[in-house]
Amino acid sequence: MHKIKAIKTAWLAGLFMFCFPVQGVQSCEQNQLDKAYQEILYFYFQQDFYEALTRFEILNQKCPSSLEKVSNTGVDPLLLKGGISLAYGLEEQAADIFNQLLSQVADDKTQTQAWFLLGKALFQKQQYSQAQATLSKISLDSAQEYLSDYDKDQWIYLQSQLASLQSQVDPEQGLNTQYWLSELSDDSIFRQYVLYNQGLAQLQQGQYNQSVQTLEQLATQQTSFFNDLLQGWWSPLQQIDQTEQDALRDRANLTIGYAHLKNQQALKALEAFNRVRLDSLDTDSAILGYGWAAAQREEYQTALSAWQRLQKVPRSNEYVMESYLASAYAFEQAFAPTQAVDNLQRGLNRFARESQFLRASLNTINDDFFTQLAVNEDWSEEIPAHLSAVMLSKEFRNQMAWLSQSLDLSKQLAAWQSRLDTFSLMLDEREQVTLARAEELKQNDLLGRLAELTATRDALQQQLEQSKKSPQILANEQELEWQTRLERALANHQNIVTKRAELDQKPLNPKYQQRLKRLQGVMVWNAADNLASRSWQAQKVLNDVNLAITKTTAQQGILVTRLNEPPKYQSQRQRIAQLQNELNAKRDANIAVQRMQLDELNSLFASKLNQQLAQLDNYKLQAQLAIVRLNDKAFRKAQADEQGAQR
Repeated sequence: MHKIKAIKTAWLAGLFMFCFPVQGVQSCEQNQLDKAYQEILYFYFQQDFYEALTRFEILNQKCPSSLEKVSNTGVDPLLLKGGISLAYGLEEQAADIFNQLLSQVADDKTQTQAWFLLGKALFQKQQYSQAQATLSKISLDSAQEYLSDYDKDQWIYLQSQLASLQSQVDPEQGLNTQYWLSELSDDSIFRQYVLYNQGLAQLQQGQYNQSVQTLEQLATQQTSFFNDLLQGWWSPLQQIDQTEQDALRDRANLTIGYAHLKNQQALKALEAFNRVRLDSLDTDSAILGYGWAAAQREEYQTALSAWQRLQKVPRSNEYVMESYLASAYAFEQAFAPTQAVDNLQRGLNRFARESQFLRASLNTINDDFFTQLAVNEDWSEEIPAHLSAVMLSKEFRNQMAWLSQSLDLSKQLAAWQSRLDTFSLMLDEREQVTLARAEELKQNDLLGRLAELTATRDALQQQLEQSKKSPQILANEQELEWQTRLERALANHQNIVTKRAELDQKPLNPKYQQRLKRLQGVMVWNAADNLASRSWQAQKVLNDVNLAITKTTAQQGILVTRLNEPPKYQSQRQRIAQLQNELNAKRDANIAVQRMQLDELNSLFASKLNQQLAQLDNYKLQAQLAIVRLNDKAFRKAQADEQGAQR
């Protein structure tokens, strides 16, 4: 059992690291650490210990050894983490944290609280000698100064419990109990536990009168609603449940009743049993005891009234079953053997019916029964009567709590698996989109722009070279228009001269040709005069084109490289693969622990039901023997009456 619990503890603590994304702290700077710790405190005071412990693990994962750097804590972060671990049932982790804290230099307050919580963890691990050695390192003065009233009372209670464990070896340990009682707060719930344990120990040692006196302090104690309200008004963490006090008072009255019954004090036993509430967990036992107390006073009608009321209870437990045998005894003592036999027959029918239910449950209850039960938050309100004994036991409830947490974790892991699948599909979709965009870019005009720029550059270079011999090449648009008109006029003049020569006509006046030559010379001179400035402008344009060619070449190189090597999201896929491996490991661990839990539940259920069946068989045998005895007694009486009549 301890090995399985250790596996569960390691599994639960390790899963904190995976089940939640690391988003509680953005960086390891001081303000971020303080903010993260304040969030932890918020969840702690909301009594959401699971979330608080989860955020502790997130903070430790993001910023290792960061708890020592938190400022203005009010309470040591390691102390708080250990306390939460202890409250959540992680005794091993809590003990490690407290030992780590005590190995460091700490102030008296932190040290006292660490000793207390470590001792509490060791006590819960049933390491009593180590717990006693640890708790004894705290002096009463330190407890009063550095522990809250509730924690101080709990420290005293643990000390008294450890002292009681040694009472069989050293009877003088009983004096220690009185000492602890004197140090406990008057309104402490632990005072009631110490009183009950002291009374029970006295009863086991045969100290009947002292035991009753001790238990009466608890059994007759009345609580005020106003006091209870004020007691838990200021701190929701220390509010004491009134139900716990009532249950403890019922158990004290039940113990007193049976103590009186054992010592032939029937009237006092009736008074004690009568103080047990009718809606208590001890109601059935109290009613059974009440009947035996009445029978001890030979008030058989009162005893039968109590026991027959118990027979009508739908629950199935040893007190209800025993009421049939007890009722038969009362009928027999009241000289009603026929009713006694009838009652025993009803008991046999009830025993057979309960046995049938239990055997059917043994054959039908399986893993699905427990898993369906665990997902139903109100399962405890729908317990079948014949299974109430096992399903209300502490062992069964603890196992169901673990199974419920394991099933919740399975849902979280399944949600994470769905997210990982979605992330993987998103990467596939991005890759397809990237490939489609690459194909589109390959058809883009950007790839053909370089050829256009290169042709433009070559044309400009050719113009600059030719302008050295012919400046008119760099002429502006108006000059080019004039040049075109002049060339057209020269061509027309030459054509006219040729035609007139062919027709033997008189040549044209040479003045017109001379005028055209002058205009041509003026234009050549003008072009030569502006050649320097125009060459500079043309060179500037050429330089711009060369720069554009350089940029375009670089852009095309990058584009071609990306088009030829589309992104594969390798790092993202590696991260998903890593998370998938972790998820598989956690899921396998959860399945293994879940299997152990189900095996324990099946084993516990079978063991408890077999015990009930054995007990029912015992009741059945007692009832059958009683019927045989009553029938034999009736037969002998009939024979005696017949012989007396013959005489």
